[in-house]
Amino acid sequence: EGLALFLFASVPSFGFAFSLALFCALVFARQNILAVSPCFIVANVVFTPDWRMLLYALAPVVILVALYAIFYKFRKNVPLWSIALCALVGMIPYVACGCVFGSDYLRFGLSALFAVVTTFCFGICAYAVFVRSILHKATVDELICGGITLAVTGYALSGVGGYGFYAYGAALSFCVLFCSVCFKPQTTLFVGILLGAGMSVARWNMTYLGAAVALATAAVAFSPFTKWSSALAIVAIEGIEWLLDAYSGTGWQSLVMCAVGVICALCIPSSVTTKIKGLAKGDNRRAYTGVVNRRGRELAARLSSASDVFYDMSKNLEQVAQNSSECSPDKLAKEVAKSFCGRCRDREICFTALGSDTASVLLPMADAAVNRGKVTILDMPPFVTSRCSNMHSLASAINTSAEAYKKRMSEAKSLVACKSLMSEQFAGVSLVLDSLATSCAEQVNFASDDVEFLKSELLKHNVVASEIVICGEGSKSSATLLVRSSDAQKAVVAKIVSKHLGCKMEVSKIQDKGSQKAMYLDCAPVYEVAFGTAQKRYGEESESGDTVSVLCPSRTRRLFAICDGMGHGSNASKTSKNAVRMIESFYRAGIDSGIILSLANKLLKIGAEDMFSSLDIAVLDMQSGGLDVVKLGSASSFIIRKENIEMLTCTCAPIGIVDDVESITSRYQLFDGDMLLMMSDGVFDVLDGSGVCEAIDEIDTQNPQTLADAILEKALQKGANDDCTVLAMRLFMV
Repeated sequence: EGLALFLFASVPSFGFAFSLALFCALVFARQNILAVSPCFIVANVVFTPDWRMLLYALAPVVILVALYAIFYKFRKNVPLWSIALCALVGMIPYVACGCVFGSDYLRFGLSALFAVVTTFCFGICAYAVFVRSILHKATVDELICGGITLAVTGYALSGVGGYGFYAYGAALSFCVLFCSVCFKPQTTLFVGILLGAGMSVARWNMTYLGAAVALATAAVAFSPFTKWSSALAIVAIEGIEWLLDAYSGTGWQSLVMCAVGVICALCIPSSVTTKIKGLAKGDNRRAYTGVVNRRGRELAARLSSASDVFYDMSKNLEQVAQNSSECSPDKLAKEVAKSFCGRCRDREICFTALGSDTASVLLPMADAAVNRGKVTILDMPPFVTSRCSNMHSLASAINTSAEAYKKRMSEAKSLVACKSLMSEQFAGVSLVLDSLATSCAEQVNFASDDVEFLKSELLKHNVVASEIVICGEGSKSSATLLVRSSDAQKAVVAKIVSKHLGCKMEVSKIQDKGSQKAMYLDCAPVYEVAFGTAQKRYGEESESGDTVSVLCPSRTRRLFAICDGMGHGSNASKTSKNAVRMIESFYRAGIDSGIILSLANKLLKIGAEDMFSSLDIAVLDMQSGGLDVVKLGSASSFIIRKENIEMLTCTCAPIGIVDDVESITSRYQLFDGDMLLMMSDGVFDVLDGSGVCEAIDEIDTQNPQTLADAILEKALQKGANDDCTVLAMRLFMV
């Protein structure tokens, strides 16, 4: 602010008017009047060392202080028109004395006019910068006043310098280059034209305007590349203008000043230009970012609440299923004692002898009915045979009640099974919703300083990204870039984005978007896996009962599964395929492994009586190399390392046999070059564990397909008499 006051005070003829206007504008923009006033007074006295100038400068200061004191007392804001009026009143001593002691009435009259007009212009600009903030889009009046301010600045710069070195040349090149880096092309041209217009008016030479337009145009033309290209273009144009003597006799000094301005602009840190560039985008993009993230958080909260609802429903159904009653002899005895003996005409005899109802003596008969399915007179205790006159009817009543009771319990058991199944389904839905809530809560970023910095880094490698959206953090980062069609295949894009986000990124998809292309980048896995399969059907069967699945549930997980249906042929194939298809769908939905296997077990048991399948699942984490293994009635698997071979055995029953399956997930750590060998029981039963290990040592290969083929061949040579499947995979670092 002080430099600006000194700059305007240095203007010949109208220095006092311009500096007074700036002083009033700064005070209007709520700058400290006690700090600004000394700068204003000193600036004018320095350039016009006269005691009268001291009085001229003191007059508006006193008037402004008085004005603010009055408005402060009445708790009112000072309007701009009152500030302009103070500027006019403050000019009275200067104009009056000038007219009395001098004869240039026009100059002093114009000074008063310029003071009022520029006070309005400077005041609006200063208010926009210091009070309203430049974060908001400029209004029409602010743009007009800003243009006048730039022209006045160009006019003021015309007299700063000497010996051919003028500040105007450095200021013009600096402003043009800075604007080309941070703002739109129109802004750069706007600034160049107005600064040149001010200089042209000061020198009465339109050549300066043309030269300024040429510099701004060159900067804009090369701005899509890097700031260095724009800087070289500006210096080159200035050099051509010097060679053509565009400035009418101005020497090499103009070229030096241009270079000084360019160097100063280049010295501005990228972090500063990136931040200013982000601010120049306006509120909309930042508002969009805020809206998207806020809606994401709201959706995440709703999904989380829905997840809690399904979780509570799951727990309630689970509790109801656990508390369900079963058929017991005690309950049956009490029911018959009430419904049959309680209506007998001789009941008082029995009740008196026992001191209670007959449930206790009927218990052995009820136990026989429940456990053997039927009760006879031979099962009746002596108390009944010696007193009861309706023994045959009693036996019939117990058998009838037992049969009805068993039927009700069977229906209740089916209902409990359905409740248990629904409980696990609700638990799975709860986990999926919770996972979706976590994904929705990830922050989206497309209007921050980081995004602008990434754009500038891409520009250095001649990659023009008009839009960039970044989601997530760390290993969950993803980026979407809208680039030119010619830039979509450049490998340097992934490298720059990886460096910026701090994790290795790879292009997952490229889509056409009109004249541009959208590049989708995701965090690249640390590991990748190669696999091979080998299969042989049993005998002359048309279909194998073994089903192999290789699935990518996500970018960072790989699932391998072998399902062996009971028996051979189409029925076994149908069973295993149904199991694999169901499990694949569950994994794609993101349901937990334990819930997946329990659901699959219940659904398969309901859907196909007396049919079961062994299941062998391996899930590889491509980021950490972690291996999760789940085995249900399956053959052993083998982890092949450089130094040893580890056998993974199974102790769980196949799916589809028992109501509740207890799946155990075993966790292992694989490293670069480790292999995993999976097989169906048709292969393992003929080779056994030691035979497989001997075959692995004998084959000695790192190729998973070669290993799978060789193991299958060994099993066939040993006389394998079942559907045979081998699945081998090798983990390697990308």
